[in-house]
Amino acid sequence: MALLRDGMTRRFRIDIETDSTITGDESQERNDRTQFIETTTKFVQAWGPIVQANPDLAPLAGGLLKFGLQAFRTARPLEELFDETVDKLEAKAAQPKPPPQPSPDEVIKSETVQAKGQAEIMKARTDAAASMQDAAAKERAAQIDMAGKVMDHQHKAAEHQMAMERAAVQAVNPPQDPV
Repeated sequence: MALLRDGMTRRFRIDIETDSTITGDESQERNDRTQFIETTTKFVQAWGPIVQANPDLAPLAGGLLKFGLQAFRTARPLEELFDETVDKLEAKAAQPKPPPQPSPDEVIKSETVQAKGQAEIMKARTDAAASMQDAAAKERAAQIDMAGKVMDHQHKAAEHQMAMERAAVQAVNPPQDPV
């Protein structure tokens, strides 16, 4: 308030100019922004493939981008956004890459090999089951044959026993001649 009441400062005149000076500033700012976008685009096009090929260079690329950004007054509002983006890219570059996806041909070959392997396993199981059935049938046949032989032997032993008993009875009681 004291400045307004001071007579000395009242002698100065404030001159408000037309839009001509503002237009020049806007034009310069537009040019600065365009130059910033072009420069940033060229940088990303140049360094993007390098960082993708070698993720260890991501911090260097981020530092260079931040350094170049500071030269543009019009880009100052974006500095925080660039910092966050560069930090995210560096973190992403530090993560291990997932294994590459196999090509469709490799997938088909793998599936074919797997199918063949499963078919061989099934065939082996079927052959093993058939062999086990054959062995079981042979064992049953052998048991039946053995049981038949045992019965024949028992029958012959019984016949022999009866013949022996007849002979013993005949020896004790000789047959009498009919007179």
